[in-house]
Amino acid sequence: MWPSWLKGLMGAWVVYDSKKRKGIELFWAFIVLIFGPSFIPIYLARRPLLRGEIRRGSFLWNVICNFERFFSCLLLLAGFAVLGENIEESFENRDLAVAKRAEIQAGSIFGLFVLFLIFLLERLLSSLFRGWMESDMPQEK
Repeated sequence: MWPSWLKGLMGAWVVYDSKKRKGIELFWAFIVLIFGPSFIPIYLARRPLLRGEIRRGSFLWNVICNFERFFSCLLLLAGFAVLGENIEESFENRDLAVAKRAEIQAGSIFGLFVLFLIFLLERLLSSLFRGWMESDMPQEK
């Protein structure tokens, strides 16, 4: 499901981040290399905190919040991938009329713009909800 280069890149980042935090770098790097970046939110919820960092709530709450961030960014990346495919197809497929190719390109750009606005709205609402929920949660330092 995940490309090998992405697993390797994310595994290298986990090793780097874990060494900086004096954590268990090889275990998490192995997990990310085997199962892919979908385990990054769990790593983010379990990693040791640096001096000055604060984590609010339980492990489960942090996993949920990190998965929300991960999947919203993944959705935005998927939108960029679809945009690239559509624009590439409109340039390569000469059987389509010029107006149809322009329509595909304009629709793809508009769709990405709408997706970006939805992404920003989702991030804003998520941040407000998280702040509201975490106001009474204990802090971990």
